[in-house]
Amino acid sequence: MRALIVDDEAAARRRLAIMLDELDIEVVGEARNGVEALQMVAERRPDLLLLDIAMPEVDGFDVARHLREPKPLIVFQTAYDEHALEAFEHQAVDYLVKPVNRAKLERALERAHARLAGSEGVELTSALLQRLRQMVAPSLAASSPRVLVRERGGHQLVPYGDIVMFAADEGLVFAHTEAGDHLTDYTLKELEERTAGAFVRINRSELVNLERVARIESNGDGSATLTLSDERDLRVARRRAADVRRILQG
Repeated sequence: MRALIVDDEAAARRRLAIMLDELDIEVVGEARNGVEALQMVAERRPDLLLLDIAMPEVDGFDVARHLREPKPLIVFQTAYDEHALEAFEHQAVDYLVKPVNRAKLERALERAHARLAGSEGVELTSALLQRLRQMVAPSLAASSPRVLVRERGGHQLVPYGDIVMFAADEGLVFAHTEAGDHLTDYTLKELEERTAGAFVRINRSELVNLERVARIESNGDGSATLTLSDERDLRVARRRAADVRRILQG
């Protein structure tokens, strides 16, 4: 079994690497953050990710949902105690409680071996990952100054300030920047929650950067027209117009 360690703490990575070596598990790499993890998974194709949950900007749940097929098996690492993580057991998602000890690591590896041998596991769908995030680590939902997007077969973090708006189109959500458009792996609702205070939802399919708004004018039917700094006009839905005006007025 080939494993990739993902943790923003060097000491935690070293500790896991030593124990895995003692257990005859091949370590194919150590990633310091979520973006590096996604790149290493694509390049090295590990069987197993030992994935820290609490990492800045791109946490463990984000890494899990952005993985491409074929996806490796995931064993989450977390500082939460076993009682807080009973739902992981019920959902058949493996985890390690920090500080990781050898006995717990061996238990997780045994489960991983069983699944790789053909036992049925749980598909880590976006919905399940979102539920786990809300249940185990609600603080991870705090806004970040950058958002993860797809880029040339990989991923990159784009600063909020570079994004004019997010727009949904036929089930896909794109981040529109002056340099071009980037596909995201989030829903518009998730982006609305993540960017609260920096972006505003103006209709069913568009989320606009507040710093890019030049003015708003009523259309006389309850809706409004939002004009961006690049002179682009966007329609504000009637049911959102009052909230958008209130947010823009500060």
